[in-house]
Amino acid sequence: MVINEYCKHCWPTKRKKHLVNHINYYIDKSLWSFCVSLGEIALRTKVVATIADLITTQLVELLALIGIIKFQSNPDETKLYNRGLIFFKEAKKRGLTIQSSKFLGKYNNSFKFIYKGKKYYYDSIPLTILDKHAATINNKGETKRLLKKYNIPVAEGKSFTNKIKAIQYARNLGFPLVVKPNNGSLSHHVTCNIQSDGKLIEAINIVKKFSPDFIVEKYIKGELYRATVIGKKHLYICKKEKANVIGDGLSTIKELITFKNSCQERGKTHKMNTTLHEILIDEVLKTNLKNQNLDLQSIIAKNKKIYLQNKYILAHGCDIINCGEQAHTQNKRLFFKIANLFDTNLIGIDFISPNIKTPYYQHKVAVLEANSLPYLDMHQYPSHGKPEQIARAVWDITLDHLDKK
Repeated sequence: MVINEYCKHCWPTKRKKHLVNHINYYIDKSLWSFCVSLGEIALRTKVVATIADLITTQLVELLALIGIIKFQSNPDETKLYNRGLIFFKEAKKRGLTIQSSKFLGKYNNSFKFIYKGKKYYYDSIPLTILDKHAATINNKGETKRLLKKYNIPVAEGKSFTNKIKAIQYARNLGFPLVVKPNNGSLSHHVTCNIQSDGKLIEAINIVKKFSPDFIVEKYIKGELYRATVIGKKHLYICKKEKANVIGDGLSTIKELITFKNSCQERGKTHKMNTTLHEILIDEVLKTNLKNQNLDLQSIIAKNKKIYLQNKYILAHGCDIINCGEQAHTQNKRLFFKIANLFDTNLIGIDFISPNIKTPYYQHKVAVLEANSLPYLDMHQYPSHGKPEQIARAVWDITLDHLDKK
């Protein structure tokens, strides 16, 4: 495989073009404008999502009828991402009739299940059939404004489409900064800790390739945590650490990487039906080592931790550490408050803090963004700490809601 043929700012996601992102931006913008007269954002997004759901359901039925979409009861699990596979397996355990869908012969991580005689379609996570707030949650600018309104700490920033206005705002805000897409995930086209005008302009040029709209915000230093709230009452928290190795005073960095990669829970970079991945040895890793006056043959001191990649991406070999039991009660209350603000049964919250064990108001902290379709499998398959039975909890909540309809 030739890595250079793919976008380096999306890697290891295999993406060559970003046209779909730009088209989606204008479609979403049109839908929002259509519903703007309805007033409140929450109501507006419910209407948009309801319309989209109706269209999607009818379209899926039509495409299935003519054979463009096909459903399989026993799919090739190696072709399904673990984020959706854990729920498929749990449904099978419960005896539910569930199928994975294929669009034009390729699995698309969408599913159909039948419950009490009725068909339901969902993307990756069953809870998505219960909520209509994805448009607001995934829009980083809207999320930032809503959280700020309710005095929830966020990284100071704004969304833009105009490059000149963004640069002017950034200069007034002051370095260090972050530039990221307004609607994206997996750190695609994100630039952190920007310290100069030159790097700022470069970062904006990078992000504009991904989508017309983007965020400029203050860079907040600290540990990165993912808090996931489901059903407004179940909370899971983990710390994400960039790919790293810890020295033993004897082994080279390459040997330490090889040893860590030998863990059977870590799959290859592009393996789909796994949560944890091997540490990817690429040019970014080598450059990071060089910046630390190290290389793959360097031997590091015992218990010294060396970070190898720039981004908190599972496919790059990052660590996931369960820390739900260590989180301070006030921090837990904050995450539940956010879930209730969005009135949602499913939300992932990226939270940066010096220490999850102490109350958020004692430090410089920030909610960076929220996600309506978070990777829940990281809670079920952490690299460190207790695995959480989140797939079981998700189906419990989903079926309970359907029973009450």
